[in-house]
Amino acid sequence: MSGFALRHDPRPGDAERLAAIAAACGNFAPAEIAFVPEILAQLAEQGAEASGYRLLVAEDPDGPAGFAIYGPIPATDGSYDLYWIATHPRARGRGAGRLLLAEAARRAAAEGAARLFIETETGADYAAAHRLYESCGFPLIATVPDYYRSGSGKAIYGGPLKRG
Repeated sequence: MSGFALRHDPRPGDAERLAAIAAACGNFAPAEIAFVPEILAQLAEQGAEASGYRLLVAEDPDGPAGFAIYGPIPATDGSYDLYWIATHPRARGRGAGRLLLAEAARRAAAEGAARLFIETETGADYAAAHRLYESCGFPLIATVPDYYRSGSGKAIYGGPLKRG
């Protein structure tokens, strides 16, 4: 389907490479991209359990082609959040995003998650991401107008996970 290998361990240089993937997407603001190295540092220093973050990286022969960061939502019973999913433009249309989302959902369910939520921006720049979420079984469940800034709302996708 994709020709990507998945890994879950953070490696030296990932902070720069994964932040560069987020930047190459063209949708994320510099302030948002700055969170990627911070999250990876927490994950590397504290581990998945203590940090609350899980990492998946899709690699092809040219290196990291996409990544997902997900984890349990504090103070909930079985709810997980997909905090980040981004693919490099060279990987678009090759199934990297679908592979990352499906595997994050599978692993979250294996950890006992009952639901996965995905928060993103509304608007045409995010249409491909919205189609991905819906085609993977995570419908739009709520919107908040003008959340990020005037004219840019929050879209929340999500749904139950299959265990097993």
